Amino acid sequence: MKREDKIDETLSGRKSPGQLQLGFDAKIDELTKTNKRLKRKIFDLYTIFEISRHLNTVLNIDDLLDAIILTIIGQMGINGAAIFVRSQTGNDRYSLARHRGISLGGDSELSISHEGPLIARISTEQNRAYDFAELKRDLDDCCEVDILASLECELLIPMSLKNEICGLLLVTSKISQTSFFEDDKDFLLILANQLAVSVENAHLFEREKTAYEELRKTQRQLIRSEKLAALGQLSARVAHEVNNPLGIIKNYLELLGIESAQGNNAGEYVGIVREEVDRIARIVRQLLDLHRPDSGEMKDTDLKRLLEETLLLTNKQLAESGIHVVKEYCTDSPLVVASAEQMRQVFLNLIMNAKDFMPNGGTITVSIETEGRDLVIRFEDSGEGIPEEDLPNIFEPFFTSRREGAGTGLGLAICDNIVRKHKGSIVAANSQAGGSQFTIRIPLGEAGVADE
Repeated sequence: MKREDKIDETLSGRKSPGQLQLGFDAKIDELTKTNKRLKRKIFDLYTIFEISRHLNTVLNIDDLLDAIILTIIGQMGINGAAIFVRSQTGNDRYSLARHRGISLGGDSELSISHEGPLIARISTEQNRAYDFAELKRDLDDCCEVDILASLECELLIPMSLKNEICGLLLVTSKISQTSFFEDDKDFLLILANQLAVSVENAHLFEREKTAYEELRKTQRQLIRSEKLAALGQLSARVAHEVNNPLGIIKNYLELLGIESAQGNNAGEYVGIVREEVDRIARIVRQLLDLHRPDSGEMKDTDLKRLLEETLLLTNKQLAESGIHVVKEYCTDSPLVVASAEQMRQVFLNLIMNAKDFMPNGGTITVSIETEGRDLVIRFEDSGEGIPEEDLPNIFEPFFTSRREGAGTGLGLAICDNIVRKHKGSIVAANSQAGGSQFTIRIPLGEAGVADE
């Protein structure tokens, strides 16, 4: 081949400057479109992130669905959207829960069967968006496709969670009348899956809230029932305690009427009636002390001194009953914030209670000491002790192991009530020596130490 022919062939294979420019322009245009798609993808991902963060804070199902529909319409530039969610009661249908920008023509209770052909079709590929034209072609005689048509469906996206369709997201055509791109479908698919999670969370919250409200309601009913039962028990005990002296009063008033006419024993009967009236007054007074004890002034109080004063008041009665008092006090005398009047009543009740259970005399040992941040006062007697079966009920109102009419059973209940109001505790037990022991703990609080 001649040299001139080779040169002509080489020149003929080259592109002209115009052709090269067209190629460059096409490549630049392609890169520009790719860049725009990447920017759109980044923007969509950022938008989905922001939407997801917002949706995770919305626990009311109605607010959640409203927010997602408005977001889709604004983000996609579409005419309308609708959401079907699975019923929480039947679970066999997907009901139209929210819609916007769609005319329903008066039928607002549309639903799609969970077992129908539409769900069966999209269940095969849950992770994709379906064009309405595709569904229409594959399910031409399906009534549920007609429902989608009535809603002007353009795309149908399954809301999938744990490989289960829990709802349907439906969107209409774009306002610009342009087609949906793959990026649009990807965006809607990610959003639908996020919506599925958010809807499930909202349903869980609603169920938890309902269960909590039912629990609160049950607790209120239980408390009310317990109060009524306690009130009924208290009323029965009060009626029993008051009825006895009333019966005695009635009988002696009848005798008094008879004897007054004959002039015999009238004074004795009047005395008995007076005693029984005093007994009723004492029961009523103790009931008032139990439920509304005199608060007294709460101040720094030397309980050792208060106990000494109480023992001094009861010294004569204890001596007459043959009871000896042993005192075991700590060297210092811690102060507590307390009502002197109330605590004196507690000490008096415990001392007299011990006396009543030692009719043949004995010993009462009283001790005061500090244990940690508590002041501990113990009353221990040398009596017969408390029957084990009675210990759990010893502080119950009207509970008593004494003979009929010897006590109302309110003294220890009053003690327990007062000590609790002082943020302390009182415990009954049997001592190793065989008698009973009552231990009171009162917090020291901010009080100091009394002078000796």
